[in-house]
Amino acid sequence: MWWFLIGLAVGIVILLFFRLAFERDLERTRRELYQQYENQLRENQFRAEAYWKAQFEDWKSREIETLKQSIDQQYKAALEQWKLEVEEEIRQDATKRSKSVMLGQITEHLVPFLPDFKYNPKDARFLGTPVDLIVFDGLSDGQLKQVVFIEVKSGSSKQLTQRERQVRDIIMDKHVCWELFYQPSTELLTQENQITFDIDIFSDTDPDAGENPTEL
Repeated sequence: MWWFLIGLAVGIVILLFFRLAFERDLERTRRELYQQYENQLRENQFRAEAYWKAQFEDWKSREIETLKQSIDQQYKAALEQWKLEVEEEIRQDATKRSKSVMLGQITEHLVPFLPDFKYNPKDARFLGTPVDLIVFDGLSDGQLKQVVFIEVKSGSSKQLTQRERQVRDIIMDKHVCWELFYQPSTELLTQENQITFDIDIFSDTDPDAGENPTEL
């Protein structure tokens, strides 16, 4: 009887041991399967993210290209519309500028005859560039007092150009002189040209032709 109870107890112990071992193996297997599931889930997530990212980038590039084309077309249409709208204004502005330039040039010629001009108009000489007027003050009366360089500005334009400032500075620094250029007479120039022409004719003569010059 005691042996039976001992064997039953040993059997129960063995069964408990196998049950614990089975449960341990089952838990390990469950953990492995769960780890594989998590790994597979992460891999699928990575693949899905990569796929949708590629799809998004493709969609974005296509949308950007479509948007660029649309903006370009709108810009060209707006530019053409702007050209049509301002073309007449540009023409009118160009006409006004041209009239203003012509009026300024006419005014420069008429300045010596204006009431505020303090010199005798007979003494004024128009140059236009690099200065507008030179006045030989008193020359018409036979008594020259001074030579005056005058730059004419009209309207709100009072700023001198670089060339005009250079002329002003040179004159103010008194770097002004007078020279006499002697031009030979026309008869003398004609004789010199004739001599040079004769020399050229003889220099082109054939050496085998003797002293006879080549006939022209």
